[in-house]
This record gives sequence, C-alpha cells and structure tokens, in this order.
Amino acid sequence: MTTTRLSRLQRRMLRYVYEAEAPSGWRVSPSHYALVRALGGHKGNISISLRNLESKGLVHVYRTRGGKAESVWLTAEGKKRAVQVSGSFE
Repeated sequence: MTTTRLSRLQRRMLRYVYEAEAPSGWRVSPSHYALVRALGGHKGNISISLRNLESKGLVHVYRTRGGKAESVWLTAEGKKRAVQVSGSFE
C-alpha cells in the first residue's frame, strides 16, 4: 500500500494530537479549539485539513449535534503515521 502525502499543516496536526494523547495513555484528546490555538492560522484551513486527515483514516473527529468538531483522536493508523513522519517536522 502506498502512503499518501501529507501537507506540512497535516504533519503538524498529527504531531500535536500525538503529543497531546500519548502522555495521558491515549485517554485524553485535544479539542478543536486547542488545535486551532496551538497551530495558529485560520480555523477554516485547519477544519479542511482535519476532514482530509479523517478521509485518509488517520484521525477521528468527534462532532457536536450541530456538526462542529469537538475533539480529535488519532486512529491506530494515525499513530503509526505520526511516528513515521516525526523526522520530517520543522
């Protein structure tokens, strides 16, 4: 299976979520708001990148009843990918 390319923002998102979940034993995930604050940039760009990561099967985004992203969790494949791309972070 070929690996799909990830943008710099998507790699940073994977790293942030991985670093937020790992110390807690994979029991705590960052909120969408925390992700936007930590990475800077525009909320819309981050939301689009989250949807792309979700479609690639790397994260699962839990949403409120209104459809807003509430929290972000790495999938098993996302955890593997976060470790693989850790050398390519800025």
